[in-house]
Amino acid sequence: MLRKESPTQTLEPANAKEMLMSLVRQAVRTACMESSAFPQGLRVEVPVAYTDALAWLRAQAAGTRVYWASREQPVRVAGLGAADEVCARDANGNSEAIFSALQGDMVSAHPNLRYYGGMAFDPCRTLSDEWAPFGDYRFTLPQFQLENYGTHSYLVCNMLLRGSEDFGRTADALLEGLDAVVFPEDTSVETVASPKNRLDMPDRQGWMERVGEVLKGIRRGDIEKVVLARRSVFSFDETLDPLALLGRIVARKAATYQFCFQPEAGTAFMGATPERLYSRHGHHVESEALASTRGRGATAAEDDALARELLATDKDRREHRFVVRAIEEALHGLCLSVYTNPEVSVLKLPRCQHLMCTIEGILKENITDAMVMTALHPSPAVGGVPPGKALEYIREHEPFDRGWYAGPVGWIGPNSSEFAVAIRSGLVHDNTLSLYSGAGIVDGSTPEDEWNEIDTKLSSALSALTGHNERD
Repeated sequence: MLRKESPTQTLEPANAKEMLMSLVRQAVRTACMESSAFPQGLRVEVPVAYTDALAWLRAQAAGTRVYWASREQPVRVAGLGAADEVCARDANGNSEAIFSALQGDMVSAHPNLRYYGGMAFDPCRTLSDEWAPFGDYRFTLPQFQLENYGTHSYLVCNMLLRGSEDFGRTADALLEGLDAVVFPEDTSVETVASPKNRLDMPDRQGWMERVGEVLKGIRRGDIEKVVLARRSVFSFDETLDPLALLGRIVARKAATYQFCFQPEAGTAFMGATPERLYSRHGHHVESEALASTRGRGATAAEDDALARELLATDKDRREHRFVVRAIEEALHGLCLSVYTNPEVSVLKLPRCQHLMCTIEGILKENITDAMVMTALHPSPAVGGVPPGKALEYIREHEPFDRGWYAGPVGWIGPNSSEFAVAIRSGLVHDNTLSLYSGAGIVDGSTPEDEWNEIDTKLSSALSALTGHNERD
């Protein structure tokens, strides 16, 4: 999907909209006259004068909106409206049904057509009311997109035709929707109001008790690792704009996947996560083990010392190996061959650093995204070891619903897909923001250190709220 060549010409927004509608009418007419294969996914695009994707999305009318930015490639996608949606409230963990529905709609589809969305961390757990609009899973094919590829922009229209009778209805709806699309003159990052109140769930004492209970279970041999999460709820005097908050985070240029899913006005799930769950291109699949945390140093020497400590500490290496082994075992069951990078590196983010290594493989024939997802999620980095016992503990003892926190978020296309793990994330609901973060409890963990680790992870989002500067 990444373009290596610059477009031969770019159009001003008004001309781009006019040309796009002409191309849409032509594409729909051709598809309905010449194709007998339905459903059929169509994508039409035109180059447009550069506009920041996130600023463009902020300027649109409220409704279904999605935003996705790649961690490594200079690709940012803002999506408006829904040409199609695949969602469910009570999937009960049936990922095969999710991906079967998506793949069914992409049998005859443009290769760059993508559904964006995510899934609950634990679909077997009943969703709380605040997570209800997201469902157990929700994937959206945006009606319109503004895409940034480096310094170039494209205005895109996606369509899903289920029969030739869709022509007139689709064209009329697209004309009306395209008329409402605006291009902002002001693309500066908006200010965010300061929070008035904060509530931690669990509080410090409750955290100490829960970590203590996990450590007792580890010493008894009941379990090896549990990832406990904390929810910090911030209240504001006014309704919070999730895209404005994400804009402040994006401006910090961290090496993260940045996302926002807004199924309806007043609620959104957004974040900036460093962790890839997996990416697939044809039969090639790549995952990574990301675990263990240190803060960043005030000087280069202090920073390097913290990285060396992270690489050398037994507790941190053991926590990381749990994740490596789990991914290797999962991929060996799906792949003809698996390769693990023998070098464990340190991923440096603005406020913290982690141990990381990549694992990749060649998938066997007939291996689906559903099978890859089921094998890899939840990893020990967000669940625990053994996975079943860890999930059981989380269900019974965590005092809130994780919803999509630590679940898979990303996109799926006709022959490729990419999903990140939705950590470093938050749920916006009217005038509240719930930030989520977790810590892996293993033998050698201490409640105080793990509490402080979560504070380190939360600091990036907190700096966006307060407006404090952060290192590039």
